[in-house]
Amino acid sequence: MIESLINRLGNWNPQLFRELKGRLKPRNILLALAISLLGQIFIFMSFQTQLPTQLTVFQKISNKYCTGKTQYSLPQCLSDEFGKVMINWQVWSFDVFTWLSIIGCFALLVAGTYLIINDLATEERRDTLNFIRLSPQSYDSILWGKILGVPILLYVVILAAIPLHIWSGLNAKLPLSSILSFYGLVIAASFVYYSAALLFGLVGCWLGGFQAWLGSGALLGYLIFTKQAIAPYFSTNSPVTFLELLNPYFLIPYPEFTDSIPKFTDFNWFILHLGNNFITTVGFAIIVYFIGAYFIWQSLQRCFCDPHATMLSKKQSYLLTAVFTILILGCANWQKLVFSQSGLYLIQENMAFLMLLNLGLFLYLIVALSPSRQTLQDWARYRHIAYTKGLGITSLIDDLIWGEKSPGILAIAINAIMAVTCLSFFVLVSQISVDEKINSWMALFFAGSLVVIYAALTQLILFIKNEQRQFWATGVLTAIIVLPPFLLALFFSNPGNNSFLWLFSIAAPLLALSPTGDYRLAWVPFLAILGHFAILGFLVSQLTRKLKKAGESATKALLAGN
Repeated sequence: MIESLINRLGNWNPQLFRELKGRLKPRNILLALAISLLGQIFIFMSFQTQLPTQLTVFQKISNKYCTGKTQYSLPQCLSDEFGKVMINWQVWSFDVFTWLSIIGCFALLVAGTYLIINDLATEERRDTLNFIRLSPQSYDSILWGKILGVPILLYVVILAAIPLHIWSGLNAKLPLSSILSFYGLVIAASFVYYSAALLFGLVGCWLGGFQAWLGSGALLGYLIFTKQAIAPYFSTNSPVTFLELLNPYFLIPYPEFTDSIPKFTDFNWFILHLGNNFITTVGFAIIVYFIGAYFIWQSLQRCFCDPHATMLSKKQSYLLTAVFTILILGCANWQKLVFSQSGLYLIQENMAFLMLLNLGLFLYLIVALSPSRQTLQDWARYRHIAYTKGLGITSLIDDLIWGEKSPGILAIAINAIMAVTCLSFFVLVSQISVDEKINSWMALFFAGSLVVIYAALTQLILFIKNEQRQFWATGVLTAIIVLPPFLLALFFSNPGNNSFLWLFSIAAPLLALSPTGDYRLAWVPFLAILGHFAILGFLVSQLTRKLKKAGESATKALLAGN
């Protein structure tokens, strides 16, 4: 029966047929079912051991699953007229439901990401990925085959646990609609992260065998970090809420709040109060997931069809920046900052997180818009020929803004201007003092100039004659971001006494938000601004010189060959 179903799938999607044919062996299916059932038995028995007993009642020990009066934050244990312990099965069932949800989400996302990246790395190592590219299948058919087929045994493990999960949820008095909505959310999250895994597998093949561990490890770290380090310390009306929306853990339904989620009860997006209903919160999260999936699949199409193409076109990057900035800006605390008076700390917190989220976006854009050395060489050759034919500078500027093969520095700068403009409007309408607005605008300027400098540095390194250009670009960019604050903190522990040096590090926007010490002198930020322009000008001039030289050399070689 299974083989017959697989054969039918082969007519619909040959790549999916290829993946399922190699994985859905009877032994593998039985092993997956055994792992799922053993895991469910372990979780069920673990919670059984936590139930109160007659000894618990006799010793008057409190237990979270008892039904008596609360004592020391836990209810006391009581017995009924037959001597049986009265147990709050709703709370017990909800704990089982929650842990099944957490383990299932983490396993599905992290393990599935690892399997997909590792599969692409194996295809690349065996040199079969190019063979797949040359097949008559469309790119989306191949990629869907990977998403549905590679983690198929993981799907078997998860599907086998769904009966217990639904049973525990219904016993916890959760509506079936909430449980099914949560399943839809997890499916959407899996689709986004699996798509991102495909993209990372295509563009990160230079990492070798470390690639799968890095991708899945980064996702696991993100899920744990948002759960442990962000959720307990920040309110819902904060830009970091955007990070929590990307973690399905925060959207697990609760029985005490049937129509909402405790973490998102006060969640507002601009003036829309979305947190008062479970469906609206989950629906908004799914919209965010599919917006992310749209841009990831744009990159997948480009990278799969042409491994030497940039991950995004410049036009797509402008749209991504606009959509992303609007999404995170809506998560800011508009209620207190715009519609009522607020303190200094609140604007600093919101602006710091908005700039941090934008930093993540621009690090991606730097990678996505920086062409390879060969692409830049070809562009330099044809640009040089265009100049000899008398085409004006307008053509060059248009090419730098919209061109597929031109350097991405100007496009990064335009994206930075777009993001800074949107955030500046938020500062303008906030109910804060003029000095606070000026400090926020100065912080945005430093944030924008830094990302353009990072883009120019990355593009310059990617143009060097070295087979490990991607490795060097990644290493140097990471060092430029991490080392200066570390060294300055080591030798100058107080940023206020050495403001000028700190303004050339990634901490410059934070220092501008909360000025102290020497920064209060007008000449310090002014000199820092001149220094930023000088560094950017030097990097751009070096790249221009190298491009001009490469274009002239290539043109001479071409003419000599003719």
